[in-house]
Amino acid sequence: MIKIDEIRMLHIEFSSLCNARCPLCPRNLNGYPYNGGYNECNLSFEVVKNRFSPEFIGQLTWVLANGNYGDFLLNPESLDIIKYFREHNPNATIEVSTNGSARNTEFWQELGQIPGVLVRFCIDGIGDTHKLYRQDTDYHKILENAKVFIKAGGHATWKMIIFDHNKHQVPFASQLSREMNFRNFITADQGRDFGPVFDRSGNLVNILGNYTVPVRDVSQPLSWIKNHDYSNIISEDPERKISCETKKDKSIYISADAKVYPCCYLGFNPESYESGWLGFVNKQIKTYISNNSLLENDLATCLEWFQRVEDSWNIDKYSEGRCRQCDHSCKIQ
Repeated sequence: MIKIDEIRMLHIEFSSLCNARCPLCPRNLNGYPYNGGYNECNLSFEVVKNRFSPEFIGQLTWVLANGNYGDFLLNPESLDIIKYFREHNPNATIEVSTNGSARNTEFWQELGQIPGVLVRFCIDGIGDTHKLYRQDTDYHKILENAKVFIKAGGHATWKMIIFDHNKHQVPFASQLSREMNFRNFITADQGRDFGPVFDRSGNLVNILGNYTVPVRDVSQPLSWIKNHDYSNIISEDPERKISCETKKDKSIYISADAKVYPCCYLGFNPESYESGWLGFVNKQIKTYISNNSLLENDLATCLEWFQRVEDSWNIDKYSEGRCRQCDHSCKIQ
């Protein structure tokens, strides 16, 4: 599927830890801190230095720090890793996606002083509206961190996910971003705009969007995730046309536990995640994987299993090994 000398983009998860409880993020159950089996950890600077040579880093055009489960800020070595990439590649775009609600002034000033680092601050509204989705984050701290980063020379983008409860604030947020000297203001619809919201005790505290299923506490969706039968997916007709992001972008994905995958869609910790939709597709992905840990193998070895995924596209049925997640994530519309 891809060889080392062909790689131009490195999508990397610095940490699987997060300080937020976004209701529709797969790392929790609608805000309730439920762990379906993923490993909470940080990618170590030592692994990065040992497995990503200066020559490899030098061939990259884009490094994206954005994880499936965690936030860049929760890794205590995040600055060291960013500096290592910049030291060995002065030209690659280094982009960070974060909720921005952690670390001190010194951190943000130092990050802003590293040349050519772009930070995408995920700010989903103004004032109290923001925390309706970005639970446990501090809106005012995020703005202060962004100010420090921008003043130090950093390039900042304000990214706002659109919900029913914040869509009226888009023009005001855009204006504020310009006043604060953000380089860009972008909006996104990530398909995570409706559902129940629970507190840490599992009590229903909010409803996002047009969600009409009666629910009082977390026990109902928790039971559904654990017991729902996804076996009917196997009998579905496979999609026939795939536009593979790994092949198109010449990219690979590194998870926080130092595992190597073709992309983030295949990187939902297949060894451990067993519940719900992710558990279903991960059981299939697990059959393709071998020797993908950078803790035990060099990068070339970690790439070898990728070809099994591409080979599966020639199989007619999911029940016989065709990769369901590839069809789900990269089918041509």
